[in-house]
Amino acid sequence: MENTNWVGVDTHKETLACYTGNKFKEFSTTTLGFKKALEWAGNANWAIEGAYCFGKAFASFLMKNNCKVYEINPYITKSWRCALSANGNKNDYGDAKVISIFSKSLKLEEISLKTVKLKERITARDLLVKERTKLINSIKMLYFTRGEHLVVNNLTTKKAINYLKNNDDIIISNFGILIENLNNSIKTLEQEINNLLPEKILKLTEICGIEKLTAAIIYTETKGKLSTKASFANYCATAPIEKSSGKMSKHCVNRRGNRKLNSIFFRLSICQARYDERGKAYYDKKLREGKSPRHARKCLARQLCNIVFDFEQHDTNENLQEKIQQILLQHPERLKDFYKIAKALVD
Repeated sequence: MENTNWVGVDTHKETLACYTGNKFKEFSTTTLGFKKALEWAGNANWAIEGAYCFGKAFASFLMKNNCKVYEINPYITKSWRCALSANGNKNDYGDAKVISIFSKSLKLEEISLKTVKLKERITARDLLVKERTKLINSIKMLYFTRGEHLVVNNLTTKKAINYLKNNDDIIISNFGILIENLNNSIKTLEQEINNLLPEKILKLTEICGIEKLTAAIIYTETKGKLSTKASFANYCATAPIEKSSGKMSKHCVNRRGNRKLNSIFFRLSICQARYDERGKAYYDKKLREGKSPRHARKCLARQLCNIVFDFEQHDTNENLQEKIQQILLQHPERLKDFYKIAKALVD
């Protein structure tokens, strides 16, 4: 990392809470507010909590102005705030301060505009899928209240859509047209998601149960946020939470974390236990140890977290090697300082 100031940013819908050095200031989430924040901070690295949510517009603005922007996991901010115990209760000043203080000590990954675009398309696709599901449920409810029998079950197929469009009822016919338009839009977005997905992340599809869309969701939800297997598992809510007291040692289900990732690893554990040889062998091993099927699936999900993390970490190591090679190509006279350059990149 470069030896520059770090600006910690706690994002909200209408304001940006920024802290750097010993100064703190809030800015509005408008183009004018973005410009004032950039002028106020000067040459700095930006660590933003919620860079893909409320801070997405600000992150895009900074990247277009050649600034380095990094995503901060809210759960990491919370742990920093609790560890520091110097800012009292949660507030914008305290969050921005701990982000600014601790960000320089982490190995963070830069946010890219390509990742932002990928996240936008995944979010848009999820919204269209929800709207399509609402329409399908409305059609089924309409048939049920009328006491009529719906001939087709899966209303997303071409055969079902043609059946709905050619129906004499104007409501059913219009619903069929809407579902067809939504299907086309969803397919277009999925194609764009596949095109934007980095080639190295496509290696995740080698794991049984992970398709391109699933790999894209894992990539956008975790890029630049996590640095260890334990933090990754905690963020995916596959690591149990300890609740021990005295001589009693007890663990409970983690209800926190990223619920979207937790859902992915839950489905992935079921798929692995059924169709993958190694996954099924591990699942059967846990059953022989006396664990219930539910507990065995949770153990399998935890191991799958480690495997996915190793894939992403391998990608990071390759990027590091590429950076080292680029530096040495530009400065061949510094070949003797290879190890110093590598250490500087890691730090």
